[in-house]
Amino acid sequence: MRSLAFPIAFVLAMLGLARPAKAETVRLDARALYERSTSTNLRIAGDGSAIELDWGELFEDDGPAAGFSYKSNEEKLSATTWIKKEFILPNPQAKKAALLIGGSGTLRALVNGKPHDLGPAIKVGNYWQAFTLPTELLSPGKNDLVLHGNGKVWIARDDEFAAGSRTRTKHPNRSAKSNDAGKTWDYDRLGSAGNIDGEYYVRLFLEHFQPHGTLTSPIFDAGNLGGNLLSPPIVSLGPVRIDVQAETAKTGRNAVRVRSGTTCAPDAKNWSAWQPLGDGGVLAKPLGRFLQVAVELTSADPLLTPRLKGLAIEATPKVADDWTKNIRVIEQLNEVITRTSIPFEYEPFGHPRLKQLRQQHKLDEVVKDAKSELDIITRLAAWSAARWQRGHLRDAYPAWDALDILKPHADGAPVGGFCQQYNVVFLQACGSFGLVGRAVSIGPGESGAKIRSGHEVVEIWSNEHKKWIYVDGQMAWYFTDGQSATPLSLLELRERQLLTLRGNKASPVKLVKLADIGQDWKGFDAFPPFVELRLIPRSNFLQEKSPIPLNQGMRGWFWTGHYAWTDDDEPAALLYGNRVRARRDWAWTMNQAHIVLEATNTPGEFHVHLDTETPGFDTFYAQIDGKAKQPVASGFVWRLLRGRNLLEVRPRNLAGREGIASRLVLDY
Repeated sequence: MRSLAFPIAFVLAMLGLARPAKAETVRLDARALYERSTSTNLRIAGDGSAIELDWGELFEDDGPAAGFSYKSNEEKLSATTWIKKEFILPNPQAKKAALLIGGSGTLRALVNGKPHDLGPAIKVGNYWQAFTLPTELLSPGKNDLVLHGNGKVWIARDDEFAAGSRTRTKHPNRSAKSNDAGKTWDYDRLGSAGNIDGEYYVRLFLEHFQPHGTLTSPIFDAGNLGGNLLSPPIVSLGPVRIDVQAETAKTGRNAVRVRSGTTCAPDAKNWSAWQPLGDGGVLAKPLGRFLQVAVELTSADPLLTPRLKGLAIEATPKVADDWTKNIRVIEQLNEVITRTSIPFEYEPFGHPRLKQLRQQHKLDEVVKDAKSELDIITRLAAWSAARWQRGHLRDAYPAWDALDILKPHADGAPVGGFCQQYNVVFLQACGSFGLVGRAVSIGPGESGAKIRSGHEVVEIWSNEHKKWIYVDGQMAWYFTDGQSATPLSLLELRERQLLTLRGNKASPVKLVKLADIGQDWKGFDAFPPFVELRLIPRSNFLQEKSPIPLNQGMRGWFWTGHYAWTDDDEPAALLYGNRVRARRDWAWTMNQAHIVLEATNTPGEFHVHLDTETPGFDTFYAQIDGKAKQPVASGFVWRLLRGRNLLEVRPRNLAGREGIASRLVLDY
């Protein structure tokens, strides 16, 4: 019996001290919810009053193998050589329809057996023609589009599909050729010699709402919905009311799910599974004080969309006497983590090819005596830019592997290449030092007619500047803000270039040349173009050989695995189905520590929760009250001393590189 006496007495004592807290509510309107959440296929309405399904849907079958092929992949049309493309359209209702054809020539069409004059073409991405297609010619299910006339259309070869996708490794066989003006059709023998199997470069872009989209909220602390650094200790949480404010279209619906847990970052051990939110919007028994909400918007009518107008969460926890009132916050620098909806995959820092690159090419000598992280990055960019003068891409396209690119060709020079290869070498050189980068192709879009060529570049995450920065591993340069001298990102350069191209004044920039290599910069109305940004959603080119664009940059940028930035100012080309418009999705953050303090029922004691988004995460390092740094778990107890208390935490990755610290100083 004695073993039960202390718990019962303790509970009774706590009940006596506990008091109901005043109901606390957090409310997020549509814009705040959109900016703080991750989402797919959603956008904020023009007036900012609601979140709605995104606009525009691409239908294509050629994307994984669309690019430049070293093999034959052309179909030449004539009076008797016709081609057919089948589209499977669940619901073709749309405000407009655009037919996209990769190739050139004067073409005529039959849409579901009805002749249609394609009219004048609009050029898209320099290599594609776009035509307006009457939506009334389309029907639910299978649609046959026949093209004939004079010209050529490229073929995405079936034997090249596996390089461009993990899931679409074989073509779906929806392209056919006729040698007798449409009387008979062959789905397996395409091309001038009848020896190619694959899909024609023919796509359809429908201007209508996406059929469904999802939003995942940030993590809420039901014991501290105000988001204060300090909050009273919680005796019991009680039910949590969740109010999703939404309008459902006639044929639409909203589904709301919720999960909860005992840590500030979801994991399988400490969090519940996702579950539908019950009647009345009440989560009766949350697993813990931390919770997250997910909303799915769906519409069966592509011309109508549900509208999510906001979210409110209310909790009334019972709290004990608030000993945290005796604390004065002297200093608070607590980093905020911004996550992306893009399913990005990072190269493991421990990959043996990175180690070999660093050793074989003596990169430690390259960065010797570097004074800062930026100094390391820029020295590696200058090194990469000086590796070779001419490439050998006419012979073959090298793997996305710096060691393969740098190995000697038959003439003794590196295999090399153009901007793509320079920047892969630079990207992986940075990776060998525990620095995170991403590959982005850039182009002039449809408004930058003065700038003809595109470019393959890299952005590196800067812990110093807490942002992505553009540093060029071929041109050996980067740009800074003309006043603050802060290195600029591609998105920031895009904004300034668009202003310049449209005759408006842009904030000044400064070009920083790292070596006397390449061409000079002549201003935003000249090379390089920043208007169209296309991100490859992974950097682990050594860990996995696919998916990658087919011989990127040799002809154009047709791969549908890209995530293309789009906005009302300059929409992305209709060639791309993965369109990114939320700034947090492009400008996500990493290598930060975020601290959440949970007061326990013992005065002066906090349970510290830590969160991070650190590629190749190893551990957190904490410095407490000026003592030596030591590794800590993502949850630990911090016992305050009388007087001044300091807590500084930063993440460290597996390459040994420390990230961005959060720092708290409290007087108790």
